[in-house]
Amino acid sequence: MLIYVGAYTSTGGGIRCYEQDPSTGALTEAHPPATAIDPSFLAWDAVKANLYAVSESTGGVEAFARSDHGLLTSLGQQWTGGADPCHLVVDPTGKFLVTANYAGGSVSVHPINEDGSLGGRRDLLEHGGSGPDPERQEGPHAHMIAYRPSGTSFYVTDLGTDQIHEYALSPDGAILPVREIPADAGSGPRHIAFHPTSGTVYVSAELDSSVLVYQPQGDGLVQVGKVAATVEPPAERNYPSHIECSADGRFVYVANRGTDCVTVFAVTPDGLTPVTDVPTGGRWPRHFAIIGDLLYIANQDSGTITVAPIDQATGVPATPVAVAEVAGAACVLAG
Repeated sequence: MLIYVGAYTSTGGGIRCYEQDPSTGALTEAHPPATAIDPSFLAWDAVKANLYAVSESTGGVEAFARSDHGLLTSLGQQWTGGADPCHLVVDPTGKFLVTANYAGGSVSVHPINEDGSLGGRRDLLEHGGSGPDPERQEGPHAHMIAYRPSGTSFYVTDLGTDQIHEYALSPDGAILPVREIPADAGSGPRHIAFHPTSGTVYVSAELDSSVLVYQPQGDGLVQVGKVAATVEPPAERNYPSHIECSADGRFVYVANRGTDCVTVFAVTPDGLTPVTDVPTGGRWPRHFAIIGDLLYIANQDSGTITVAPIDQATGVPATPVAVAEVAGAACVLAG
């Protein structure tokens, strides 16, 4: 299997491609880095023929074709119309790329051409409002696009306004507002994870170091719980980043920047039960990916990718070890 790593190119080298040793998790560089400017988040199309990357500092999104051997070739870039794009996803039809622009808090849509390249921006929707944190919530900050498992609509977390927006796309790519789902004031919702069977939604809240738990209610969501993002109280301010649910739905994992750990939670009928904090083996874990029974962590400030096998009975990863040095590591994507 190939594994791709996005990074901040002020200190990194674009998009890296590695060959994975499935038994040990070790990574060997498979191709020279694909040149890109601050590709801090990556996404595939449905068949992994084309890869899409944000260009965070330029306000663009870029398409890449992937060869049979995994080599990436740029298909060109389009501008989002927003600033600091930080997350993107291909819609379930494969026709559109949807992007969250952090600065200014907007969502943009680009059509995907038959060759995988991107057409000009089809729509741009800007959020409004602010939150109680004067330093981080002076205005809206869209942070993640997450399609519902049904594929009919998607959620957008807004860290700056403590809201989760639900939208759908029209057949021609126009953004259609569906509803707004509140998050706790000052919580700063960042990333979303879906339980594979129950419909429960978990949200990492960056600003108050928590995980918010939502259950379906009618066609929407209602918050039913909240837990601290770490088991041990942090000695300094902690900023949760990425969150994922295990494929079997038994565990939830949250990366924490500040405490520099991944916290494991057991899923219960009543919500989440904290299990343990596992040090990441690096500093400032911005993102992680569960690939098979291995946990890969992108540690931004230490410039390392660390990996640990996950005990399938307890859900707890072993102590992570470094398998690659990637300055400004920001995103891990299985290919």
